[in-house]
Amino acid sequence: MNRFIGLFDSGMGGLTVLKAIMDLLPEENTVYFGDVGRAPYGSRSPDVLKRYSEQIVRYLTGHYQLKLVIAACNTISAVSLGHLKEVFDIPIMGIIDPVPKKAIETTRNGRIGVIGTRRTIQSSVYRQKIEQLSDSVSVYGQECPLLIHLIEEGWTNEPASRMILAEYLSNLKHLEIDTLILGCTHYPMIRAMIQEYMGNGVVIIDPAVACADMVRESLTKGEKLNHDNYPERIYLVTDNADLFWSSGERYLNRKIHKVNVVDIGSLEGRD
Repeated sequence: MNRFIGLFDSGMGGLTVLKAIMDLLPEENTVYFGDVGRAPYGSRSPDVLKRYSEQIVRYLTGHYQLKLVIAACNTISAVSLGHLKEVFDIPIMGIIDPVPKKAIETTRNGRIGVIGTRRTIQSSVYRQKIEQLSDSVSVYGQECPLLIHLIEEGWTNEPASRMILAEYLSNLKHLEIDTLILGCTHYPMIRAMIQEYMGNGVVIIDPAVACADMVRESLTKGEKLNHDNYPERIYLVTDNADLFWSSGERYLNRKIHKVNVVDIGSLEGRD
């Protein structure tokens, strides 16, 4: 039996990671968990994030035969990944690790920007990992807390969204960065708008694509790739299945045939 790749996020943003994996590894079975009922994660404390992510991984490993788990969320990858690796034996990946090397190889002037949730930016995880690899670059972070809400509302090309985006990105543009990391899995949905504001001289790095490459490399080395498989796609949420269904198809550019609801009480050990 071909095992699953499990992915989880606070909501729909991680679907950009799932899409990258489906595009690159179309024969892999996937199960996606969106913790919509407890979203957003970006303003949660580290202790809460660790508890939520542990509950989700425990649920996934308890109900599905998995070969790999992906924290398809920058906030979880920044705050909880180390904790999850200590608790669980199954391989667990985040979406941050493959990005610093790519950013260093991409920049020409040594000025790299990162945009993300408040928790991701305050963790300084991208800056720390990039500086571990190179002392000749400067990394500038920018919190963009409103963008997730605009994206999930479908406001991906509205004048109000452009105005808010410009407010967030103006300082990075002033700093003349030439490389910009999308430090939130929602942001690929507005990549064109970001590119338009920053200009073609700025290279945008999408961690979802880098993560998919890392997954393929890992499964290839471990001889765990699926072959000649008609893939199974499972979607789980903790609330608002209908909204996830309709919006998720926009993220994936594919049909979603069924979304199952997981009771939050079962995750937290309540009857």
